[in-house]
Amino acid sequence: MKFDSFIRFAVEQGASDIHFQSGAAPLLRIGGLIRTVESPPVTGEELGAFIATIRPGVTAETLGEMMYQGLDFSHSVPELCRFRCNVYSHLGTPAMVMRVVRLQVRTMDELQLPAVLRDITLSLRGLTLVTGTTGSGKTTTLASMVDLINNAFRCKIITIEDPIEYIHTNQKAMISQLEVGRDTPSFEQGLRQALRQDPDVILVGEVRDSETMRMALRAADTGHQVFTTVHSSNASQTIERILAMVPPEERAIATSQLASQLQAVISQRLAMTKDGGRRPAMEILRGGPVTSKYIQENRLGDLSDFIATRELGMQRFDQHLIDLYNQQVITGTEAMRLATNPEAVALGLRGIH
Repeated sequence: MKFDSFIRFAVEQGASDIHFQSGAAPLLRIGGLIRTVESPPVTGEELGAFIATIRPGVTAETLGEMMYQGLDFSHSVPELCRFRCNVYSHLGTPAMVMRVVRLQVRTMDELQLPAVLRDITLSLRGLTLVTGTTGSGKTTTLASMVDLINNAFRCKIITIEDPIEYIHTNQKAMISQLEVGRDTPSFEQGLRQALRQDPDVILVGEVRDSETMRMALRAADTGHQVFTTVHSSNASQTIERILAMVPPEERAIATSQLASQLQAVISQRLAMTKDGGRRPAMEILRGGPVTSKYIQENRLGDLSDFIATRELGMQRFDQHLIDLYNQQVITGTEAMRLATNPEAVALGLRGIH
């Protein structure tokens, strides 16, 4: 198996993910769909040897333990692209998924993101949460937001990621990128370090524990703009999950901080377009007096109705799906597949409100 040639082929075909597994031919995900490739099965020895060439510190002797625990790292092919790699164990043999990360950070216009994201990004204040399932494009959206700030303001941006995917080049801003496991031992320690490094903007790749969440809230509360991701499906669930991370005895303080500092919750799902591409469908909640009141009073169920008013550029998933359908970007079938309330979306597609 000539891995380097195969990877180049996959990138040229527009693959988003490359799947290698001992005893099976490689698979590619293109346009959201898994595609088979005519190729002989990959052997465990071949795959193990390839992993050792792209991940320093891995040897044939240490690979078994590392893949048992799960191994995450980034890999770069000059002038082609970067990859976020995950190595795992399959029936005691190595397997790996490589997420393709383009070298060029795409702008908000290129990604065709809602215009309100520009206002959220350029606010230079508060906590912005980008949420969604794995593979929904959160990292790409965040990279475009960082890129916008980088080209708009003279400031200091610190990112803490595991692993680093997009590499940013200083424009007006200075950007320091910390990789967990290489530059800092954890998100929590990286965030603690970042607060001593005179940042204006901090991006935390993922909130995994209560201490990181508390520090992110504290950073926003002390005047920094903070971006982070959460694995949740919509705005109200995101806020519930954030507050659930905090110990009960500290929840009142965290609720107050979140209510006052929340800039936005941006939840996204990737929709298949008619031309075979993918476009994010987004639910957007803006911070402000009403949102703050609902969070303080634990009326999170009322947030959905507030989002539906579409004030300040807010929108629910289903509203955006209907918009994309009316713009002839996606099919009705795709809108229904991603809908939160399929019955309401079905009526909306027929123009019934």
